[in-house]
Amino acid sequence: MTGRGGASYLSVLAVMAVIDVTRRPWRLGFLAAGIALTGAAAFGALVFHAALGRSLDRSLARLGADAAILPAGVTAHLTPVLLTVEPSASILPPGALERLAATPVVHAVAPQRTLSLADAAGHLPIDVVVFDPVADLTVLPWVAERLERPFAAGDVLVGGRRPEAVGERIVVQGVELVVQGRLGLTGAGPFERSWFIGPETARQLAAAKVVTADGRPFPPDPLGEPSGALVRLVAGRGPEQLRFAATSVPEVRLVAGGGSQIEVRQAVKALADTSLGILLLSLVAPAVLVGVAYAGMLAERRRELGTLLALGVPRGGVVATVALEATLASLAGVLAGIVLAVAVIAGFLRTIGFTLEQRSIELAVPSPGELAVYALASGATVATTAIAAAALAAWWAAGRQPWSLLRGDSP
Repeated sequence: MTGRGGASYLSVLAVMAVIDVTRRPWRLGFLAAGIALTGAAAFGALVFHAALGRSLDRSLARLGADAAILPAGVTAHLTPVLLTVEPSASILPPGALERLAATPVVHAVAPQRTLSLADAAGHLPIDVVVFDPVADLTVLPWVAERLERPFAAGDVLVGGRRPEAVGERIVVQGVELVVQGRLGLTGAGPFERSWFIGPETARQLAAAKVVTADGRPFPPDPLGEPSGALVRLVAGRGPEQLRFAATSVPEVRLVAGGGSQIEVRQAVKALADTSLGILLLSLVAPAVLVGVAYAGMLAERRRELGTLLALGVPRGGVVATVALEATLASLAGVLAGIVLAVAVIAGFLRTIGFTLEQRSIELAVPSPGELAVYALASGATVATTAIAAAALAAWWAAGRQPWSLLRGDSP
């Protein structure tokens, strides 16, 4: 059926669905309430899983890297060097980092370059760490306060014991930088007294002919000649294989964290990944129950379906009418569920979330854009399941003889 006739036919089915819904609004309300509760549970579960997972990842990242790769002549202290490479004028030999990064046990590598700049008075050199925000493992997780915008070119992060304030503008040999954030206190001296800048800011300093404290030009590509690199190992693997690979590069030394620290991080990460799978299953189950409930409601409408078939409405038309009813209920339920979930989450953040914040336990709440994605995902999952179950039940029921449905015979 095409053209105007098809449109007219669909409009008739739509009117039939609306009339049936208004004739028995309790049925729509019952289904919408079930969808609202299921959608709210799904949305809330996704949000809380994301918030708790990110908070846990950030807390684990604050423990430091699993290992650090440094030039052979550098003397390093374990705790500071697993947060940021040891301040040194030495750099890794060309190709050494690439060789070790290719080791199968290595999951991620974050190169860093340490330099020194004279302060405005020309004395007390400031340690500057150039790092890649994309590959970073240990710097960004320690940000305690920051401006409400992403870390960008011209920005600097300051250690927890630096005197600069967030938002302050500082001038380095004619180049103005903005303090975008401050790191928390770690107890590691090199980490707390340093500035941290990205590669774009380093190129700005090099283009402005900035010189280091020892009078050398600021390198335009400092991460191309790093002072060292922090390493995150593959889950379930220890540093032994990386130690063995490092023996083939005598110009470098490997500093590895404690085995228990690595095992705890990897175990918690594996647990978090497992919980995500369980969460996905728990989201599907309530949605299926809503679909089954609607199928049960449809079983009570045998005479109504038989009447439609006896009047000449084809099987597909019956299915479309029922699916449209389920769609109306799903839309109402999804919207109500999102509002309910937002209210519950807001209440949680104002009560338990505030208590956690007072105890310095940060809860990483997803951004508004991510919340919108979670809302759409949970709503679409629940609504699609309910509509599909209703359509499937209608298709099965409409396949029976009209006289059997009109008599109310059980299947």
